[in-house]
Amino acid sequence: MSKSVSGRDPSLDSFRGLDVLLMILVNVQGNGNAAFATLRHAEWNGLTFADLVFPIFLLIVGLSAPLALDKAGYTVSWTAICRRVFLLFIIGVALSWLIRPTLDPDMIRWSGVLQRIGIVYLVCAAVIFIRRSAALPMLIAVMLLVVHSWMLLKVGTPTGAPASMEPGKGISGWLDQNLIPGRVLRKSWEPEGVLSTMAAAANGLIGVGIMRWVKGNEVSHARLALAGLIILAAGLALTPILPLNKNLWTASFALATCGIGIIFWASLKSIWSILGENKIALWTVSLGQAALTLYVVHTLLIAIIVRKLPNGETIWDATYQELSNVGLPAPVTSLLYALIAAAISCAVLPWLKRRGWVLKV
Repeated sequence: MSKSVSGRDPSLDSFRGLDVLLMILVNVQGNGNAAFATLRHAEWNGLTFADLVFPIFLLIVGLSAPLALDKAGYTVSWTAICRRVFLLFIIGVALSWLIRPTLDPDMIRWSGVLQRIGIVYLVCAAVIFIRRSAALPMLIAVMLLVVHSWMLLKVGTPTGAPASMEPGKGISGWLDQNLIPGRVLRKSWEPEGVLSTMAAAANGLIGVGIMRWVKGNEVSHARLALAGLIILAAGLALTPILPLNKNLWTASFALATCGIGIIFWASLKSIWSILGENKIALWTVSLGQAALTLYVVHTLLIAIIVRKLPNGETIWDATYQELSNVGLPAPVTSLLYALIAAAISCAVLPWLKRRGWVLKV
């Protein structure tokens, strides 16, 4: 495996950087309704390019964890691990509050992207310290997906409603409505909900298992890609029973996205010896090493552009309207808006780095 002097895997850092860039492009489309279909999340069942971004990031969380926590002589510090999880949770809640400030505790959103990342990281760390093997995290990932699938397909709600995979229904919707305090984003269900987080942890654990397998064996890029293909095929094979669904994070969705992510990483690793010294490749590595900061910057940008002007229009809508006057097709204009937002976010990063203002939790 090609590594930098620090023991990091530059191809993995680049993968993380590219994924965060794609996350910005998906999150800051000028007009979600006009955006290219592949850059919009599937309304319920289905899989678009946008749907790949978050599950692949969780896979990367799992791939990265053994590089830090499996080091020879590493002393387990649960204080440090819990501190990291706590900070991710608090930052996530704070960013959500900045986008929608409120003094009403019932309107605070406690679930979110960073919160889920923190939970998945905690699960990965716990499994890593149980036993140094590649099989254990894979086995636990399968167990989580089996239990999750059983609950979706067979378990009704305590109120007597039958099992269901419809929006806001079944045990998944009931848990979101009854266990999540504050505001549930979609009112009857939460994209980063209770039950779906169980399945999302499987993405991280599969990453842990894959990285340990790669580290412990002479795994060729072709074998790594084959492993990804097998996992992808397993996910697709489940779709007649469990449709691809990001909101429920069905087992088919978890496996398919992991498979796609592993195949892409294997491809990136295979050409890294050629790309490694390229300025663009090195730039993506730097983005990946400051992924949390970049994510926070783009969220702060969103918090600014959702503010309303005196005429009641948001800065987002007003600036998009100005851009649309150029006369480009609506999907292209929407993408251009996202590219400008990504460029602004990336431009701020070097300035923050020079001042040492890079978030490290």
